[in-house]
Formats: sequence, structure tokens, C-alpha cells
Amino acid sequence: LESDRMTMTDEPRGPLPEHRDVAARVEGLWPEYRDALRDLVTIPSVVGQEAPAQHYVARLAEGAGLDVDVWDVDPASLAEDGRYAPVDGGEGVRPNVTARWAGSGGGRSLAVSGHIDVVSPEPLTRWTRDPFGGDVVGDRLYGRGALDMKGGLVAGLLAVHAVRDVHGTLAGDVVFESVIEEECSGNGTLAARRRGPAVDGAIIPEVSWEDVQIANTGVVWFEVTVTGRPAYVGLAGASVNAIELGMDLVRALRALPDDFNAAPRHPLYAHVERPYTLNVGVVSGGDWPSNVPLECRVGARLSFPPDWPVEQAQHAIRDAVQRFAAADPWLTLSPPQLRWHGFRAHGYVIEPNHPLVSLIASSYTAITGQPARFTPMFGTADARYFADDGTPAVYLGPGGGGMHAPDEWVDLASVHRVAQILARTIVNWSGPATASAAAASGGAP
Repeated sequence: LESDRMTMTDEPRGPLPEHRDVAARVEGLWPEYRDALRDLVTIPSVVGQEAPAQHYVARLAEGAGLDVDVWDVDPASLAEDGRYAPVDGGEGVRPNVTARWAGSGGGRSLAVSGHIDVVSPEPLTRWTRDPFGGDVVGDRLYGRGALDMKGGLVAGLLAVHAVRDVHGTLAGDVVFESVIEEECSGNGTLAARRRGPAVDGAIIPEVSWEDVQIANTGVVWFEVTVTGRPAYVGLAGASVNAIELGMDLVRALRALPDDFNAAPRHPLYAHVERPYTLNVGVVSGGDWPSNVPLECRVGARLSFPPDWPVEQAQHAIRDAVQRFAAADPWLTLSPPQLRWHGFRAHGYVIEPNHPLVSLIASSYTAITGQPARFTPMFGTADARYFADDGTPAVYLGPGGGGMHAPDEWVDLASVHRVAQILARTIVNWSGPATASAAAASGGAP
């Protein structure tokens, strides 16, 4: 690709379903789902505390007429999978939601899959609104998770509900999923893919500002602990300050993505100056101003090219830490300790001419009158687990502002528009049931 924006506007060939009734049904259901989104934003669902929000989503899915299963994700049993990523605060058993709408047969199945967990709203003092207040100002709904990604999750369920109300039965099965722990590991979607049902395609209404996103980088989390040498602070040169070592380590690590960014890149990322980044997100150490801190922990997140295996990124991190330690006399005697926790996520790419991508792009054009925009994602999300099973997945979700920041908000008009785009795509992908098949399955043609 020569840029991040391509167009693909052709409707699929052959008889097309009537979309006007579906669009009208989305319109009719919108006030109910707009209120439901506001309610969902008021339910805190940071990692480890997702259950109340999941049960709310399950009730919404039941109201949409879906066959709902609320089931536990057990980290202990999931740990047998080599893709499992242990995460601090994620040790408890928490629920996923899988809601199924059975098709009549003969069509392609589709998952509409999103996550319920949100990042921490701290520091609360930087917010001008209650992060779980659900304030609405014009078309903006404020709150932690409103944009990432409860807005997209609700848009997806609204789309499924509207299509089901109009068509009764499609040829292919449609599965709606709400999963835990996307913001730090992806373990919720990993568990869902292991449990099933298997599908022929997936749409993830993740934050994309209505772009059709067909790639994401790899991401890995890591923590490095450096140890100091104790001595009274008044004895100059007798001690080694772990926090000062930690700051030196941070400066050394900042150069880590330089080689990634200087190398030839995947075409989707070729136009971006530095698509791969290091973020130092946590630094902790010490407990008293007059004590020499003996430990400093540095927690960081590194993104890397989508065609790299996770192990290649981990090797680069390990080499950088070892080079830093080898240059310091104290650290050669007391080497830093490296710990992997959270994301161990390889990247993902789908071709822009894939049939699922084409359908989403044509649906976007049909709803907005504009050519679809194709862009990459500069972080990670859960498409990789669908890809591991050979299932194509595409991102398309609403826009807004303040993602992972104070005063996060989602554009309600964008949520509504995304629901229309997804509804049209669901019908085109799974196909309307024939009259005989619909009657046999108990649904309306």
C-alpha cells in the first residue's frame, strides 16, 4: 500500500438484501441503546472487576433475543496454553459473555467481539468529570471506557439486535462476545477462541474513528528490577542508589525501538516516522527520603513490527538490559531481574482485498457516502487470536477523544453510525436465509 487510505466501494455481487428496514430498526432501537451505553459507562470494569458490567451486557443481549451464556474464565486452566499472559490483578476467575443467534445454515458465521475491561482512571484529580458518571454533553458521552471500548461494544450489539428483529434468521450464525482483560493481556479472547464457537469471520468494533483498520503492531510488557547497595546516605560513594540506576536504565531503554523504526517496514506503516514505540509506564522504588533505595522497578510497554514473533521482541529487550548492566560495575555483580507480565502479543495484518474487508468498506460507503479509509493500528487488540485459528478479523469502531486519558469521551453520533455500518455488514456476510431454511429453523425469512 502506498498510504494508509485506500478505497473499496463495490457492493457484493448477486442479489442484495433490502437494507432499509434494518437501518430503520437501528434508528428505532438507538435511544434504548444510547441509554444502555450511558448506564454501562457508569459501571466500573477495570481489570479484576469486570463481572458487574458483564452481567449488565448479558441482560442487554438477552433483551436482543440472543441465546446468552455467561461463563467463567479461569486463569489456572488457561495457563496451559502457551499464549496465556499472566497479569498482575488478573488472577481471579471472571466471566466472559457469549451470545449466539443461530442461522438456518448455508451462510458464513460471524463474531462481533469486543472487550468490557477499561484502563485505570487514575489520577482522578486530573478529571474534570466523574470518570464513571456517564455525563452527556451534546453528542459526547464522557467516562472511562466510553470510547475504549464500550461505545463499540454497544454499537455491535445494537447492530445484531436490529438485524435479528428484521430478518428473524440469517443463513449463517452470528455470535456476539463481550470479553475480559483485553487492555493488558488478551486472555479473555484467548479463552473465547479455545471454547468456541468457531466462526468464519470476526468484526471487532474497537476504537478506529470509523476507519477500517487492517493491521496492528505487536506489543509486549516487561518489568526490570535493579538492586542498589546499602549504606548510610551521608557516606558519599559508599552506597548505590537503585532509583538513580533505574533512571539510567530508562534513558538506555528509550533507544530500544530505534532499530525497528530504521529498518524497512510493512507498507501500512511505511509513511509513519516512528510507528514502534517504548512507553515507560511505571517506576517505583524507595520508601524514605533519608534511606538509600535498594530496589527500583521499571515497567514498560514496547510495540514492534507486526511480522515479528513475540520472542524476537523479548530478545531485543533482554539484549538491551544486558548491555546496560555490562556497562555498570555494580550491575555486573548484581544483574537486573527481568520479568514478563501482561501482553505477549504478536501483530496482525489482513489483506485489504479480503472479502470481509471489502464488505465492511462497501457498508461504510453505503452508510456515509464516503470512501472507506484504511489505516493501521499503533497498538494491539484481539484480532490475533482469531488469526491463530485462521479466521479473518477486521477492526471498525467509533471515534471520540481522551482514550487512556482524563475526560475520555465517545461521539454518540459515531456510535450510531458504526451500528448502521455493522448491521449492513452482518447481513452481507452471513446472508439472508431462504424462505424454506428460515421456516425450518423457526425464523422469519
